[in-house]
Amino acid sequence: MESIEGVEMAKVIVSNINMAFEGMENETIMQILYRNGIEIDSACGGHGQCTSCRVIILFGSENLYPPEFEEKDTLEENGMNPEEERLSCQAKLNGKGDVVIYLP
Repeated sequence: MESIEGVEMAKVIVSNINMAFEGMENETIMQILYRNGIEIDSACGGHGQCTSCRVIILFGSENLYPPEFEEKDTLEENGMNPEEERLSCQAKLNGKGDVVIYLP
């Protein structure tokens, strides 16, 4: 993990396309992927109210901030475990390490 002028950098590694992208603390997985040309569907416009931007967390769920209310509510309504699945529009890096995901 790198640091640029006091900002912690971590990687989002997408296992099924074998690519890694750097991100900063408090950036969402969706923001990081979009910046690198990977578009993810988001039927609700990135407000954490649908599951179209869902990603599967393979490793490093502890390197994401816990889900906030909207995401937690959506995950619970859809029977998803936040240790294994997150909404990419809401899941933010906490700057403590890398996250390995799978894009369904």
